[in-house]
Amino acid sequence: HQTNSGKTLVEQPHDDEPMGPFEGPEKLLELWFADSRNDVLDGGLMRVDRQVWENMLDIVKCKVLSVIQGDDVDAYLLSESSMFVFPHKLILKTCGTTTLLLGLERLLSIAFDTLKAADNPTPAESLNSMELGKFVKRCFYSRKSFMFPERQKGPHRDWLLEVGVLDEYFASGSAYTVGKMNGNHWLLYMTSPTQGMDAIGTVARPLRLPSLPRPTPPADETLEILMTHLSPASCARFEFPDSVATPDPAKVACNEKDRGHLLGTQLSSTLGLTQLFDDTIVDAYAFEPCGFSANAIVKNQACKSTEDGYWTVHVTPEPDSSYASFETNIAACRDDKGLPWLVARVLSIFEPSRLSVTLFTSSNSSSPAPSLQDINEDNDGYKKSDILHALQLKNYRRTDRIAYSFDEYDLTFVSFD
Repeated sequence: HQTNSGKTLVEQPHDDEPMGPFEGPEKLLELWFADSRNDVLDGGLMRVDRQVWENMLDIVKCKVLSVIQGDDVDAYLLSESSMFVFPHKLILKTCGTTTLLLGLERLLSIAFDTLKAADNPTPAESLNSMELGKFVKRCFYSRKSFMFPERQKGPHRDWLLEVGVLDEYFASGSAYTVGKMNGNHWLLYMTSPTQGMDAIGTVARPLRLPSLPRPTPPADETLEILMTHLSPASCARFEFPDSVATPDPAKVACNEKDRGHLLGTQLSSTLGLTQLFDDTIVDAYAFEPCGFSANAIVKNQACKSTEDGYWTVHVTPEPDSSYASFETNIAACRDDKGLPWLVARVLSIFEPSRLSVTLFTSSNSSSPAPSLQDINEDNDGYKKSDILHALQLKNYRRTDRIAYSFDEYDLTFVSFD
């Protein structure tokens, strides 16, 4: 993460950017245009040229540092967080004072012009906001409450302004506040499932013979761990003054050989992030004078899925506003005992005093959450959301535990201090 207390290795802060603390908590946008990669042709969104994405990100006010490519997802490491491009969906996560929602129209236009059929003469520029929104099967937008909301720009200055922008594109959106309004809370906007690409008319779809069953898409699951008040020792690991030596490129396994990537890759290994999952490609970057970001692609065999998974980490270690986030869609690929282990492992790396954990899982059923004793007695009989609902963490006190059941999704939110 770029900090306003000094330069990054990418660019100087804008002249009109006020000096002060950096806003770590990210804005997170996830757009689905189809249920799976089987519903789009020729790699779908993954065939969009990098320069096209960079032009869109200029509107958002962030830059591409590097890209790693997998079979099912391309992971873009940004000057302010990350972007993950799948054939059929896109995840954009930006921190600081970025203007993510101002890039929404351009993003939807890129998706429309890429995914529509070759014989569809309609250009994206001829569509209004609501028509572009109809092309989206499902939209999720979320963020933690900001530490410094007065520093935000455009619609991000207020949650209701953000909701207003999203409502210009989506007719079926609903906004939620999860947690304490006067304390640690999480904000969510999501739409009901729609026809997506089918609503526009002619779209490019793979030929599927009537006798062949439609492949079942893998379960959708996203785990977020949002941490604040990191320990001084943890913050110190993410400080990179000029006195820190640049690693020997011959001894660091990364494609990019600049100082930021070399330091970031070395730290990923030292912290144990590289070893979280087998068969992982990591792309990491260390910011000067402080800050850290990393993306990873985990091959499908390693996460026991039909598609590659990802995780991403971002750290702002400034003492008065320290923050770290961990996000992954790989939790569903491990057995249920792995979820408490993964949360505990992440906390041991960043040592936060406060945290919230959110788990989004695709589900068509809901049942009362069991007790921890029930889960211990019959672990295999419960969903991961049940396990998170009953989660206990050593040396932490749970302050909130909230569960929502939406159309096709379950949400579990827990917070600790």
